[in-house]
Amino acid sequence: MNQSLWYIRSAAGDQGPFPSGQVAQYVELGRLGAEDMISPDGVHWVTVADSGQFDEALQVRARAVAAQAGGEGTPEDWARERALARLRWADERRAAVPVAAERPDGRAGESVALLSLRQDHDLTQVQTQQAVHRHPAYRYAGLAGLVLAAIAVALWYGQSRQPEPATAPLLSAPDCTAPPAAYVNWQGCDKRWATLRGRDLKGARLNSGRLDAAALDQTDLSYADLRRASLRGTSLRRARLIGADLTGADLTGADLTGAVLDYASLSGARVSGVRWTEARLSKTVWVDGRVCAPVSIGECR
Repeated sequence: MNQSLWYIRSAAGDQGPFPSGQVAQYVELGRLGAEDMISPDGVHWVTVADSGQFDEALQVRARAVAAQAGGEGTPEDWARERALARLRWADERRAAVPVAAERPDGRAGESVALLSLRQDHDLTQVQTQQAVHRHPAYRYAGLAGLVLAAIAVALWYGQSRQPEPATAPLLSAPDCTAPPAAYVNWQGCDKRWATLRGRDLKGARLNSGRLDAAALDQTDLSYADLRRASLRGTSLRRARLIGADLTGADLTGADLTGAVLDYASLSGARVSGVRWTEARLSKTVWVDGRVCAPVSIGECR
């Protein structure tokens, strides 16, 4: 895929950018359809099909639907197993921020966990009805009742809990005094020499910020916005930077020993003197725009 980052248009509004690998996974799982709108820059929008970047994912989805029609399981089961087998090592499903895709039944904005539970409920009802038509009702009435009762309890339990946000919270104006947390907005903030070891800064907005000589060892910066940030001499040993946007960032002299940068973008970044020992660069967009091989350790292959 030539374009590595994409914006997605859904009922919850324009979201992103997301790595192309994550967008492909959404297509395979049916969360994005061929006619859903995506954009490489948030300005020019095309359908998934017209983009020409996700033909393989659309084919996977089509085969999954065909497999379901032939009685080989649901499209979601088939595509999910394929996608997880391909991306399991990146643990992307845990790190990624789910997209609230627009649904024809008006359920946009629900958490992915609750949405999946509702889909499982709908699927179980369909399969139960098919079983009733194929076999005598008295043999399956008890089993169907137990299954539906279990799903009802699960739905009640899931709805009684505080739902996880389907998308990152809307960010207000930058607040440089805000405590470190996921999705914090430190855009343009001066955090030089800050000690943030092991903190959860997933999805943090740090673009144009100054983090020179900061201690970010083992910090989770997955999908963080670090565009044009200054990270000169910053320690990022074993940090998680999955899907992080480091476009144009200054990493001169930074220590990225053991860091995970799968699907991250380093396009145009300054990397002179960076320590890459055992750093994972699978599918990372390198400084010159090329995409690193799936298994790149210590250097972009």
